[in-house]
Amino acid sequence: MSRVQSKNLFDFKPAGEIEPAVKAMEAEFGKMYSSPDGKRMQERIKELELKHDDESNKEYVSIIRAAMGSFVASMEGMEAYKYGPEQTITSSLNVPTTHYGEFDVPVEVYTPKDLVNDAKRLLTSMRTVEVLLP
Repeated sequence: MSRVQSKNLFDFKPAGEIEPAVKAMEAEFGKMYSSPDGKRMQERIKELELKHDDESNKEYVSIIRAAMGSFVASMEGMEAYKYGPEQTITSSLNVPTTHYGEFDVPVEVYTPKDLVNDAKRLLTSMRTVEVLLP
């Protein structure tokens, strides 16, 4: 079977503008990563990525977890991240698979509330997901 070739799937041109809070967050992370400590951390991560022993792997995971912990903590109070869940209905389903044994893969489905009563737009978005799935 040939693969689906989409002419527009990855030719998306964003409309609108970046929110000031997001711009501020990006600037803050830019400062953090360009600081001497940030640069040292990035260099150490690059070194550890080339090693494949248990001690290096543990150090790598420790650094990444610490970085992600502070990253996520910094976003907790941002309005942009509070807005999404308020505007979305979350549901889930299990998709059976047999390619690595028989089991169900849990899938979370996020539906914008403004699509719930608009069947045409909702079906269009669902068909897009079908095209993206193998």
